[in-house]
Amino acid sequence: MTKKMEKKYIPLANYFEVALQQEITLSFSELENIMGQALPNAAYLNRSWWKKTKPPLSHYLSWTNAGYYVIDVKLGTSITFSRTQMKTTSNISTNDDNPPAYIIRAIEASDARSFIHLQEEIFQQTDFMYNMENELDLTVQQLRKDLVYWKQLKNRTILCCIANGTFAGYAVIHGYKHSKAKHVATVHLAVKEEHQRQGFGSALMEAVERWSIQRDISRLEASVMEHNDRALNLFEKLGFQQEGIRQNAIKFNDAFINEYSLSKIL
Repeated sequence: MTKKMEKKYIPLANYFEVALQQEITLSFSELENIMGQALPNAAYLNRSWWKKTKPPLSHYLSWTNAGYYVIDVKLGTSITFSRTQMKTTSNISTNDDNPPAYIIRAIEASDARSFIHLQEEIFQQTDFMYNMENELDLTVQQLRKDLVYWKQLKNRTILCCIANGTFAGYAVIHGYKHSKAKHVATVHLAVKEEHQRQGFGSALMEAVERWSIQRDISRLEASVMEHNDRALNLFEKLGFQQEGIRQNAIKFNDAFINEYSLSKIL
């Protein structure tokens, strides 16, 4: 990747690097979801900003390096990118002619509202979350405050999976503050129902491991309800070991549910 590219456009470059579509239309909000930052005013006001292919500005490299070029600009609404040749890869199933391009990146302060909305959507889809929907009290202001604090600790974050500009899932990594346990972090994973069975859960956990290793976290922990077969199968596939069962750990609809404690040494 060229060193001349502005840092804030690197997530966009990563997205186009893995994209397989011949033509991609992304709304301005989807582009900003991918970047984790707002587009500059010039992107909203000038078609020429999108048509640029020469310095001194270098934002265009985020798509031209992957062979894409802008073919249609609807200011403030959407941008359409295209290329003349399809990218080929051996690890894409022939049964899926248009797999979603996605990136995984750490949450930014500008993502706070979108992340809370993502959580709300997932709570409506599953009973495997640990809070009830009416117990969600996280605000945009509080989350942004938490993110500032987490950056100081350096062992906590949220990794977001963004597919075709839409928030599809997340993994919360929560490291411990005490010096004797700073090598340990708990993980909470969630993927929207419509984005499941597309490999996003595995991709998020692989990103969790890379992020953790870079920060000297060598033990990951997770808790999974005993009837959450999909999550249990995923963690087992990824090498997590069952360490114990917490009897009657969860009470839901007047029924008690056991919980498995899992871990993995990195």
